[in-house]
Amino acid sequence: MTFNPQLETLILEASNRKSPRFVANVINFQQFDQEDVKDTAQKLIEEGEIKATIHFHYNDLCTINFIPQAI
Repeated sequence: MTFNPQLETLILEASNRKSPRFVANVINFQQFDQEDVKDTAQKLIEEGEIKATIHFHYNDLCTINFIPQAI
């Protein structure tokens, strides 16, 4: 399991999507290895590229919840 540049691009694109106020910006990438999703998202969080939390669900699906930015 490792950092994936293709996932990096997809996560960064998803983080820039605008959502209506009070609507969560949540994404997952079921088509990728979920450990790769976690590792890639974690690296982006640690580097300050995105503000998000990572959650694993009962079916081992990794979900990225983007933290809304103050306006």
